[in-house]
Amino acid sequence: MPKTFTEKEKEIIRNTLIQKGSELFSKYGLKKTSITELTNAAGIAQGTFYNFYDSKEELYFEILELEEANSEQDLEEILKSSKTAKEALRKIIKGTFKFFETNQFIRRIYDSKDYELMVRKLPPEKLENHQISDTLRVLNIIKRMQQKNELIKTRPEVISGLLRAIIILYFHQDEIGKDVFPEVTDLLADIVADGLVNEKNKEK
Repeated sequence: MPKTFTEKEKEIIRNTLIQKGSELFSKYGLKKTSITELTNAAGIAQGTFYNFYDSKEELYFEILELEEANSEQDLEEILKSSKTAKEALRKIIKGTFKFFETNQFIRRIYDSKDYELMVRKLPPEKLENHQISDTLRVLNIIKRMQQKNELIKTRPEVISGLLRAIIILYFHQDEIGKDVFPEVTDLLADIVADGLVNEKNKEK
């Protein structure tokens, strides 16, 4: 008879799987991390894993959503602490590069085939909801800055695409030059912020 767990035990097991999963996925990637390794690291039976997730891809996906939620909190803090859209844009761009630099899990997603492997095993509706939520999150931030009439009247979707294109630069440091990359990103953040902010609203 399958073991039953209290709600507190379920919470502990789930949090442990998330913690150990993040460590293993960050180090070895999705493909090379097995459910056996996950359950051994979490100190649970392999069968117990399926009480929480249908696959290791679903665990991977939950970790991704948690990381993105943490990132969203950081963006909220930037918006609250920034006096102008120009200042916020600078901080967001520079903060994004720092986020990739310090978060191995997120960095691996973009720099490997892990995302593609995860997508193959996820229910289509779950992936679709995530993509919609991710897009709306970015658009909401942009629209909030536009409400102050501080950004040019460019569609939020276009600005969102521009910011995503900038992120891709992180994975081309070798071509850009690692020794100058920090200075390049600082300059880029200033140029983009200058270009997106209306002249009449620029900082004095």
